[in-house]
Amino acid sequence: MSDEEPGGFSILFPPGWSRYFVDDEGRKALTARMSAQIRALGRPDLDLEARMLINQQWKQLQTRRVGAVYLPDAPVAEDSAPLPMSFALIQHRARPGVDFESSFRDMAHGRLESFDTVIGRVLRAESERRGKDELKEVIGRQVDYGIPLPIPGDGRGMIVSASITTLDDTDPNLVAGLVELADTIVETFRWRA
Repeated sequence: MSDEEPGGFSILFPPGWSRYFVDDEGRKALTARMSAQIRALGRPDLDLEARMLINQQWKQLQTRRVGAVYLPDAPVAEDSAPLPMSFALIQHRARPGVDFESSFRDMAHGRLESFDTVIGRVLRAESERRGKDELKEVIGRQVDYGIPLPIPGDGRGMIVSASITTLDDTDPNLVAGLVELADTIVETFRWRA
């Protein structure tokens, strides 16, 4: 592990994924994409609702200091919908006197593990929550990855947060495949010099 400050990072996504920076331009681009999809479905009545939802979500992302979100644009097959998953990248800074790993462990929900990779130790937390009332069959899975800067004892790093939304009756093999896809994407993360 190097004590040199990285100059950025890279992460690879499969073809058909788009990055949206969490700023006004990114919000406008995502809103335009969603509006076009809604119009293509012949549901202009949902356009205003979608715009309001995106604006609300964008404010939450900005509050969490999310730098960018990645979403699949294209379906895997012609007769299917895009994958029910997204990624958020969050630059995290621990409070003074606390290292990144300790800070991540304090924030983590669900099962927590760590593993050593070519870029150093990566922390992984996986949790699940169920929707309420009319959404009770919806299951949200969150897989958060904590990747500290390669500077021993530093409190900074990147949190890559994968969200996977499925239903009660979703094939468990598909769910496992989506979690594995999230793990595989995060394995491509590299700090740049």
